[in-house]
Amino acid sequence: MSAISDWGKYDKNGKQEKKVVFPFSLRFEPHSDVNKLISSKYKADLAFLDDLEAVPANSRLYKVYAMTKPKQLGGKEINIGTIQLVDKLYKSKWADENLFFRHQRQDEDLKYHPEWENYSPKNSLEGKCPYEKHMKSMFSSLY
Repeated sequence: MSAISDWGKYDKNGKQEKKVVFPFSLRFEPHSDVNKLISSKYKADLAFLDDLEAVPANSRLYKVYAMTKPKQLGGKEINIGTIQLVDKLYKSKWADENLFFRHQRQDEDLKYHPEWENYSPKNSLEGKCPYEKHMKSMFSSLY
């Protein structure tokens, strides 16, 4: 489970918030607009990119739900929105080479809500990438 407190540090205009407010967890439910468009059957490495390009503009991708706090502490799951395209999806060399996402460590959330610690998953990869074995097989010439 990735942390999400960074999302609550700034308002929609980029102004830093005085009080950081964020949910315990998020759940993304595939929307009925698209949940049958992408096959779950393996075709070939990266073939799903062709499926993504076939998703129509303005499609709703996900319903987004937030858990207000751990269920054991009385948390409730609420629908907080929908992720919807405004255009089609495109492959992009620029994005392949320049667009990266940083996953936030969960202990950063626990600084704001230490009472959540007993209800947070404890996972350790001992500093190893979970995809290392797969990447080595795909790109064996680089290793």
